[in-house]
Amino acid sequence: MEISIIFDTAFQGQAAGAVWIVQSDENRRWFDKQSDLDAGSAIFFPEGGEIGRDAILRSIWNVQEHYPDWSRINVYGAVLTQELASELRDEGNAMETEKGFALVCA
Repeated sequence: MEISIIFDTAFQGQAAGAVWIVQSDENRRWFDKQSDLDAGSAIFFPEGGEIGRDAILRSIWNVQEHYPDWSRINVYGAVLTQELASELRDEGNAMETEKGFALVCA
């Protein structure tokens, strides 16, 4: 299963399936217009209130727990740093993408 975690507070792209998107007025409007999202999709508040390393890692781990059959997690609006890549090494293969990064189950 492919899942998207969106940290972009003004997301305007397309996403389908399971989507976890950070709370903002714009994202709420986007989320409310979607009709083909997985029932487990949600708007979330980053733990600690800021979008940083810890919030990104906790979000990924929460998604993995919620969707144990995940195959790929697309993370939008976050940069794949060396520190994040090291932390995620045991979770799968992390790679940069045009809008963030992806974690592919090993």
